Amino acid sequence: MKAAQARWEEQIRDGRVRNITPADVNSLLADGYTLLDVRPPTEISKAQLENAVEVPLFVLEDDPSVGTLIKQATAFGMGGWWLGGAHMKPNPNFLGEVQARIPQDAKLLVVCQKGLRSLAACEQLARAGYKTLAWVNGGLDTARPGQVATKNGVDIRMAGIGGLSELLGWTEVQQETGKGFAGGYQNIIKGVAVLLAVDMVWFLYTVFGPQ
Repeated sequence: MKAAQARWEEQIRDGRVRNITPADVNSLLADGYTLLDVRPPTEISKAQLENAVEVPLFVLEDDPSVGTLIKQATAFGMGGWWLGGAHMKPNPNFLGEVQARIPQDAKLLVVCQKGLRSLAACEQLARAGYKTLAWVNGGLDTARPGQVATKNGVDIRMAGIGGLSELLGWTEVQQETGKGFAGGYQNIIKGVAVLLAVDMVWFLYTVFGPQ
C-alpha cells in the first residue's frame, strides 16, 4: 500500500495529476472537465453527485466462499461495525467501463469519498492514455455544504458515514446538522438520563412511600 501511495504522489509532483480542493470543483467543470465518480454504489446511494459518470473502482466482494466470509468478518471486526463498510475488491471492468463512456481526450476530474481511491484511479487512467486528470485532495469528505452539487441537495459528506456511529448520530456531519437516530448521541444520553431519573423516583417511592 505504501509503495502504491508513493507512486500516486509522484504523479502529482510530476504534474500528471492536478491536485485540487472541493472549492475548485465547479471551476474545473465549467472549464469542460468530466466528473468521474469512482465511489461504490453504497456511498453514491447516500449522496449522489449531479452530472457525474459513475464507475466504481472497487465493488463489494459477495462471493459466498469461506475465504470471503472470513474477509467480511475481519472487515467488520476491524471497525466496520462502528464506521460501516465491508470488504471490497477491485472492479475488474473499471477501465473498460470508463473507456466505453468517456473518450480518451476528455479532461477528467476523478472523485471519491476519502481521496485515495480517486488517486489510484488516476494512475490507471494515466496508464490507459488519459492525459488531463485532476483529483480532489482529501476526497469529498473535505467538501463544505454547497461546494459540490448533489441530487436533492444532500450534504456530500453524508455518504462517508455508516455503521453504529451513523445510527447513533455520532459523526461530525450529523452533529453539525442535528441528524441521526434520536437527533444524535446527545439526545440519546439525555433520554437515558431521564429513564434513570424516573427509575430512581420509582425506587424511592417503593422504599419510602405509603406502606
